Amino acid sequence: MSRHIKLDPLPLSSEAFAEFGDVIQTEGARHFEMNEGKLERYYDLANIDVGVNSGGRPVMSIASSRETTRLPLDIRLLERHPHGSQAIFPLFKQSMIVVVAPAGDEVSPDNIRAFYSNGSQGINYHSGVWHLPIIALEPGQSFLIVDRGGPNHNCDELFFDEADRIQLLTIDH
Repeated sequence: MSRHIKLDPLPLSSEAFAEFGDVIQTEGARHFEMNEGKLERYYDLANIDVGVNSGGRPVMSIASSRETTRLPLDIRLLERHPHGSQAIFPLFKQSMIVVVAPAGDEVSPDNIRAFYSNGSQGINYHSGVWHLPIIALEPGQSFLIVDRGGPNHNCDELFFDEADRIQLLTIDH
């Protein structure tokens, strides 16, 4: 049986995204002055899990786009990180879209959700949450990534059946 599912991205909010991970943003975050009041530090913005008990360690990277993604986009695969979380934050206040499905061994296309950030928000996927790999919507878009390094493969991919057409629509905001 074939299905055609259209995903209309919703605004990213902590409440709407809670099942999948944390929204990384300064709005409403705990903060304090530092360096003699010259800086404001927004503290503990996400629950980073690097699987320390399984030999994991924190890895910080920057990914820069070589190609932009045009919308609408047919989604053919999702990935997950079974041994730790993955945080992604846009570096230049550029919007980003995240597509997610609940953690588990299987993904029902009916349970896939899409969100867009306002460019001042990033996300931290909980361990095991299925998600679309990073896509860039603008030329030169770059992202700060904090995730798990160390032993054990930490990326599973799930490819959808050709009969299922899952389409990410454009954002109107």
